[in-house]
Amino acid sequence: MVFEYLPASYEGDMSAREQMHYGQCLAGQAFSNALLGIVHSMAHKTGAAFSTGHIPHGCANAIYLPYVIKFNAKTAEKRYAEIARSVGITGTDTECVKALCDKIDAYNANLSIPKTLKEFGVNEAEFKEKVATIAELAVGDACTGSNPRTITPAEMEKLLTATYYGTEVDF
Repeated sequence: MVFEYLPASYEGDMSAREQMHYGQCLAGQAFSNALLGIVHSMAHKTGAAFSTGHIPHGCANAIYLPYVIKFNAKTAEKRYAEIARSVGITGTDTECVKALCDKIDAYNANLSIPKTLKEFGVNEAEFKEKVATIAELAVGDACTGSNPRTITPAEMEKLLTATYYGTEVDF
């Protein structure tokens, strides 16, 4: 639904916006019955953390999503491959996960969503000063417990650093 209607919704198509409204309602119902994982944990703890400006929650989620998929794929590759296949991506599980992340990156670019926290405008010195504390807070967020892969504060710090600089997630 999102892959089908989001671009047109972004461009102002009211019919597509209606479909996205239905999609967000379904998503809201779903996450009322289950927690959300570390994409949201990260977004919760970084939204208002930096003096360079508030990172809107949806924007933060979009920035973090491909990085988190790559992190989680170490233990949940098959689940992400199933999601990829449900939106028409084909290949091996590994190929599907990569293509899913590429597709999300392409959507983000088309929707003017930055690929990194640095591109968003977060000051590097401030990021470095705060990243360890933010990582601890994110690991302690209620959404972290339902993530498909456990994460330590040190790993969270690496993941946040990857999202700041746009580096690969390979741990």
